[in-house]
Amino acid sequence: MTKSIKTDVVVAGAGGTGLAAAYAAAEHGLQVLVLEKQSQIGGNTKISSGFFAVDSKEQRERGMVMSKAEAIRQLTSYNHNISNGPLVHKIVNTAADTLAWIQKMGMHIKLNATADTTQFAHRNRDYQGGVYHMYQDKDGSYERIQQTLIDEGVKFEFNVTMQSIEQDSTGQVIGITATDANGEIIEVEAQATIVATGGFGGDSDLVAKTMHTRNLRQLGVPNNGEGLKALVAAGGINIDGTALIHAAQLAKSKVTKKSSKEHLAGFSNSALTQLLLTPLFWVSPKGERFTNEDVVYDTVEWANAGYSVGGKYYFVVDQATLDDFTENGGQLEVSKAGPGANTEPGDFTKLANDSVAAGTAFKGNSLAELATAAGMDSNTLVQAVTAYNHNVHNRVDTDFAKSGQSLVYAVEQGPFYAFTAQVAYLGTVGGVRVDTNLNVLDDKFKPIPGLYTGGANAGGYYQGHCYPAYEGLASGFTWTSGRIAGTSASEYIKIKNDKLIKK
Repeated sequence: MTKSIKTDVVVAGAGGTGLAAAYAAAEHGLQVLVLEKQSQIGGNTKISSGFFAVDSKEQRERGMVMSKAEAIRQLTSYNHNISNGPLVHKIVNTAADTLAWIQKMGMHIKLNATADTTQFAHRNRDYQGGVYHMYQDKDGSYERIQQTLIDEGVKFEFNVTMQSIEQDSTGQVIGITATDANGEIIEVEAQATIVATGGFGGDSDLVAKTMHTRNLRQLGVPNNGEGLKALVAAGGINIDGTALIHAAQLAKSKVTKKSSKEHLAGFSNSALTQLLLTPLFWVSPKGERFTNEDVVYDTVEWANAGYSVGGKYYFVVDQATLDDFTENGGQLEVSKAGPGANTEPGDFTKLANDSVAAGTAFKGNSLAELATAAGMDSNTLVQAVTAYNHNVHNRVDTDFAKSGQSLVYAVEQGPFYAFTAQVAYLGTVGGVRVDTNLNVLDDKFKPIPGLYTGGANAGGYYQGHCYPAYEGLASGFTWTSGRIAGTSASEYIKIKNDKLIKK
């Protein structure tokens, strides 16, 4: 059976992008239909914790003097000027206003100022750590937002998955085709279409192909790329769709979809996370040291470092280190980046041996025995440990310039342990080329009439595989780009209808 619906604007996806787009279009007096694959609103945005904005009311109230131009400079510089400069400019310049706008929709916000950042590398860096406006009472906030949209006349269809974008003979987009949970086809005729389906993080094969490794661990709500594939089929160009890599986790940690103070989404609650989240001694699967381990204090830099060796690495400790963590709680500041650690006391030797028995860690009475157990090259590991121990004893890292205060634990007293860590990803970001109106562009850089996108399907805000280390960046882009897309779609419809009236 086929069900036909006619509306002014159809929005595929009810995450932050889709909700913002729908509300913006409804504010302009248009009929809006939102199709959502799941049985509820929120998508991956509901898992995210905060919104990137500069020169917000909350910052000004704290006496923070923030320059939007400086934020733009930092973001474009971080992206080596590969990102879409006009798009970055528009997003940054409208984000604070959008933040106030979503609060009117029903979202509760609290600024997490720089001094309170959980990413210790961002201390004293306002543009990285002081831009994080954290969502409060998320369940209640999303309930309020949904009611606000309903009150504005927005209609929702849940458990509906978009399949394709429909175009007429001139290439103008005239709606979408979708299917519901029973397999019924739904044809939606619309004057403007906004694709806000949230990337392709649920397609593990495509993520592996895109990231060139199968070592990454998936977190978050699985979006399988239906929207991005449809955008490309309609003439869009995927310029930078990539996994949003985010921290790392202990191997085989239980993956969950919810986050709370008691259980962080997808991450282990073991006390061994204290080892994961301190700058110990890290090696690649070959046994080679590959980074300054202080990157553990920055969620993005940490993930990037792990990704540089294929998304899987090992942190190696000796018995003396385990003993110190058991007896004294360790001598290093435990990072709160990513999921944060379980800082409860524990018997770290027992926990380590349990991990060995579970196959997530390896043990050897000698370094050579450890290398064999973990599949590393013995000579490479021994040389790396020797060089690292020399750095520890001299409190100077001559290889990667790790801070002297982090050079605490040598790797000398067997038995030795290597724990497996894997980089995680929170869905994907990036996608098709868009202009500053979030209108999708074709291969000639021309707008595809009637087609808009935003959030995790819009390209140009990031640089390839590297997500900039600015807190709340993706979530801020999600809401802000959605609002722009909804507004742009409304303006497009008005212009088109005005032309028809004149005829």
